[in-house]
Amino acid sequence: MSSTRRTPAPGVSAPIPGPPEPDAFTPAEFAAWRGMLRSYESVIRELDRRLRAEHELGFDAYGVLITLVTEPGGLAIGELGQRRNLSPSGISRAVDRVAREGLVERRPNPADQRSLVVVLTDTGLRRLRAAQVTHHAVVRERFLSRLDERQLERFAELWETAVPGSVTAALWPPPPEEPG
Repeated sequence: MSSTRRTPAPGVSAPIPGPPEPDAFTPAEFAAWRGMLRSYESVIRELDRRLRAEHELGFDAYGVLITLVTEPGGLAIGELGQRRNLSPSGISRAVDRVAREGLVERRPNPADQRSLVVVLTDTGLRRLRAAQVTHHAVVRERFLSRLDERQLERFAELWETAVPGSVTAALWPPPPEEPG
């Protein structure tokens, strides 16, 4: 094995032994990627901790409730999983947990009566509204309050440029484009 040493990546104090990283990020790319990951992790970790401590809801359960609040007729579990970016087993477990607490119900799908939709209950809406206070407080404490209005607007512009639709799409992820 080669003992070649190369210049350290940003934030790394010593050269890294061995072959160079293939197609390495530029310092600007690395800083942007690392900043996004660390910021997301910092906010989500604290949000999950506080939601559990104050509302007995984990982040996935909260995500189910926040997604369903905009869909009064409910969502099929597959669609709910796609919107929450959870696997079929992951969304099933999340829905099972909140259903046991009476926060959601599974009801026959009015479109076909063979499948089920997941619907937010009145109890679920009350728990969601209480949890939203914590959600907003944590996101402001850990992220938003550190930026002024101009910086927030610029941040939204940058996200939309980097990931089109991440700010402006009504649904996320957006439906796949039809081949043209």
